[in-house]
Amino acid sequence: MKRFAALALLIAGCGGGPTQRTSSEQNAPPTVPPFAGDGKSDGPLPELPPAPRELVLMAGDQIAITVYRQQDLDTAVLLPHEGTFSFPLIGQVKAAGRTAPELEKHIRERLAKDFLHDPQVIVTVKQYAARKVYAVGGVQKPGSYELPATERLTLLQFIATAGGFTDRAYKEFAQIVRRKADGEREVIRLSIVAVERAVAAGKASADPELWPDDLVVIPSAARVVYVMGAVGQSGSIDIPPDSPMTVSMAVSRAGSYTKFAATGRVLVLRHLPTGETQKFTVNLDAILGGQMDQDVELRPGDLVHVPERGIF
Repeated sequence: MKRFAALALLIAGCGGGPTQRTSSEQNAPPTVPPFAGDGKSDGPLPELPPAPRELVLMAGDQIAITVYRQQDLDTAVLLPHEGTFSFPLIGQVKAAGRTAPELEKHIRERLAKDFLHDPQVIVTVKQYAARKVYAVGGVQKPGSYELPATERLTLLQFIATAGGFTDRAYKEFAQIVRRKADGEREVIRLSIVAVERAVAAGKASADPELWPDDLVVIPSAARVVYVMGAVGQSGSIDIPPDSPMTVSMAVSRAGSYTKFAATGRVLVLRHLPTGETQKFTVNLDAILGGQMDQDVELRPGDLVHVPERGIF
């Protein structure tokens, strides 16, 4: 059940001039972004939308497409790695990233344009591939966890599934990294201490529902980096106290990369004390070819993501 997968880029804003920090912020490690708001653990809770009821299609989903009174067009598809398939008459169709109703509309419009008058298209999802949510940082069992398509999972439920917090976790500075409809990522900052207090006071709705592909980041004081994606063994890597840790070293410690890895665009994400998040793209092929100056030295808390070809 437990297995890492994809992480994409984080986007965070930064403030203007220097401001006085609260005690919570002063005690935070330098790689932890300040909690949005005044930094108090009993601060306001963010208003988060519920998880979408109509899932977006992805590789591995099994779908069936029927067109009323057009049996020759009936098609059964296991969505391939790239998320596209060939449909009679209209050719290649991009399914990944669309909901079933959106795919129906797309096929209907293309058929109506050149081939059929008012076609009636029905897309049925026969079986969903496993959806996942991810946890990194100050939890006992960081990793990826399956989220069945018919079930709902809240943040506190997920933390419990991941073994609870470590003794070095900064619960006040949690983040949920979420993919938006346009494919970009947004960062939702919240205090889990505030969530716990609200739930204990009877406000169950304060515990936000997670979406498929959400990444829950719990900052930690531990000297580790996280390697995710197309590697042999995703997880946390300890930084030795007396030597640096670079991208190539971290990937090697994670069991090297898989045959599906896009090694030319390894992503490194780093939180800054200002609240910003830096992004580095590292060409692992160039490093292995002898260009050692491109091997970025990592800092505690850095996230290294080795993407798979054709997805990210």
